[in-house]
Formats: sequence, C-alpha cells, structure tokens
Amino acid sequence: MSFLSDSNCLQGKDITMQNVVAIPANPALVNSTEDFLHAVEHDRKDSAEKFIHMVDHLTDRILSLFLVEPANMTELSGGQKKVIDFAVSTAGKASSMLTRQIFKKVSNAEFAPVVKNVKAMYWQAGDDNDNHASIAFPVEDSFAADFRKATELCAAGKGTEDVALVTRVMSAMSDKIIDEVFVANTKEVKIGFVTQKALNVGIDGSRKAVHAVNNKVLKDLSDDELKGYMAHYQGLLRQR
Repeated sequence: MSFLSDSNCLQGKDITMQNVVAIPANPALVNSTEDFLHAVEHDRKDSAEKFIHMVDHLTDRILSLFLVEPANMTELSGGQKKVIDFAVSTAGKASSMLTRQIFKKVSNAEFAPVVKNVKAMYWQAGDDNDNHASIAFPVEDSFAADFRKATELCAAGKGTEDVALVTRVMSAMSDKIIDEVFVANTKEVKIGFVTQKALNVGIDGSRKAVHAVNNKVLKDLSDDELKGYMAHYQGLLRQR
C-alpha cells in the first residue's frame, strides 16, 4: 500500500469533521514533503537530507505567511521593516541550522514517529480541500470560535472595536503552528542538552518575533485595512 493511501481508507464510515489550521502548501513544499515520505518508505540513505529540505521549505512558507506578507499589507517605517527583515533572516537561519543539527544522523527506523506526524499533517490536494494541498493540524473548538469571531468582526468593518482579539488569535495561531508543525517532530528524536537549549532559545525567539510584528502592525490598522488583513488569513481555519 502506498504511503499516501492509508489516510484515505475511511469510505463508508461516519467521519466527524474537525476544525483544523490548514497552511496552503506551495509546489516546493509539496514536492519536498513527498520526497521525504518516499525516501523513508523506500529506505533510502538520503531520508534525513530530504527531511531537512522539507523543513526548510516549510519554514520559508510560515515566515512568509506570518511576517513578510502582513508587512507588505501596510505602510511600515524603515525601522519596522528592518526589524521584520532581521526576524525573518534570523528565524530562517536558526531553523535550518537546528533542523540539520537535530536530524542529520536520524535513521529511517528512528524517523518512524516523525513520518507518522508528517502523514497526519499532509493534506493532499483533492475534492475536500479545493485541490490545494496543505499542512494541517486540528485545533480546539474554543480557538476556532475566537478566530471566527475575529474574522467576522473584521469582515463587518469593525475590527478596531476589538483589535486585541484579532491580535490575540493571530498570535495564538502562530504559536500553534510552531508547536504542532515544528516542535512536535523534535520531541520524537534524541536531542543533546546543548542542542535542546539552543532549540528552546530559537523557538522562544520565533514566537516573540511574530508576536512583536502582530502588535506593531495590527494596532495601527484601520477598519478597512483589518478587513483585508483578516480576509488574507480566514481561509487558514477549515474543517477536515
């Protein structure tokens, strides 16, 4: 059985839909994800390298989604742009370095729990997601309710009435992505004390960078700008 078919064998069963955050995958992310899964399935020697490449593409996608794209949606000062550029560069380099350090010597057998995580998150393009592949993971109903409330408020042109809610849900969204997409896999392999400490610093820095951008960008947006901002992100919350 192909590695892509085991999640599609539920026909005829009563499936309860759940709220998920679904990050649209660009072609580079799709290809690198499938390359990694194929490498492990066929017990190839380059599985670790394929995983590192996948995480690099995933990191680029997330940084673009939460730092670059929102920065391009509003007028920022030169200083603010430098802060964002530095955050993107630093987070990207730190992620790549730590991923390589943690996973470069992981064997195919040791990759088993990581593969399970990747398969669970990889939502192949199909009729159930508008034929656009994504990386998806379930979220609590309470978060989904707050996120929908924020998007509806902004869609109605009233985002400034509760910009704190918008900021809170977007920061929570980024935290969940960091935890579920990146941190979860590092917990499946052995990590030395020094590397773990560096990883903790990198994770904390990434959280703070995204939160800082949210706080700087969102508080100064008008109702019309908040409407466009949240329209950009509302599709991240889906049912699967």
